[in-house]
Amino acid sequence: MAMLYAHVIGNFLFSSFPVHAMEDEALVVKCPQNCQNRTVKWYHTQTNQLIPAEEGGRIHSSGRFLWFLPTSKEDSGNYTCVTHYSNYTKQSTVSVMVYLHKQGICFPSQIRYPNDTGTLTSGRIVCPTIDNYEKATIVKWYKDCKPLQGPREKYSMGERYLFIKRPQKTDEGHYTCYFTCIHSGNVYNVSATRPFIVKEEVSSPIPPQIQYPADNAVIQVEFGICGALLGIGKQNIAVVTWEVNGIKFSYFASYREYYGESILTIEEVKEEDLLSNFTCIALNEIDHVMLTVTLQLKVPCKGFHPQSLVL
Repeated sequence: MAMLYAHVIGNFLFSSFPVHAMEDEALVVKCPQNCQNRTVKWYHTQTNQLIPAEEGGRIHSSGRFLWFLPTSKEDSGNYTCVTHYSNYTKQSTVSVMVYLHKQGICFPSQIRYPNDTGTLTSGRIVCPTIDNYEKATIVKWYKDCKPLQGPREKYSMGERYLFIKRPQKTDEGHYTCYFTCIHSGNVYNVSATRPFIVKEEVSSPIPPQIQYPADNAVIQVEFGICGALLGIGKQNIAVVTWEVNGIKFSYFASYREYYGESILTIEEVKEEDLLSNFTCIALNEIDHVMLTVTLQLKVPCKGFHPQSLVL
């Protein structure tokens, strides 16, 4: 009896998605498929011409990524990424639209990224796409096409973020981050814009309050828990954790309501544990507090031999 096997090669086509960019800026396009450890090739869709994987070219591919260094108006068009698997391929088409800089218009309406939202307590705006670029550094933030101005305590910048303290409705608008990236030793400019909206708070934020144990308490070797009141309602940031002699022991970041607890378990209490400082830390988006406790050997009840300690 003979067995016949058929080896079928498939080709799966995915729908296209748009990418918008400004002229004379760096642009990196990511193939939407999960391409880890796979061979990916890029083509000009209309001509089916292979885009070379050569670093020196203004347009070149690098695995999952297609680079434009920098963009030109003539780059507008469709590009296809093909991912090769053992017995089939997947392909997606990316539609690139490059816009010219026009006097009096700092960004076209089509180039806006999704909204970021804040509350009357705090606001955070993420610089879009910055994670796609190598050695990216934010140079300047703009609001509604004007350089961002205000007191230092009002705005603070992180590597990817702009933080706004106690936003008001007047802080709403279109925020543009200008950043530079370095690719193959060359420096390129990139800009990205997104709206920022202030929403009413659904909870009343209050500073965290560690409710137990007491600060500088000496805990005898028995069961115990560090618990803290983290606010009213669901908190954007709600963390309760422990440190042992200043070293982070465990980290439990959770989105809980009202209270948070972190349990530190010592499987076998040793002499050095009695000489250590244990610090409970609680934080939310308003503030952070901490307290320190120490351990004291408790004389066990007759016939009882504890094997572990829970803080």
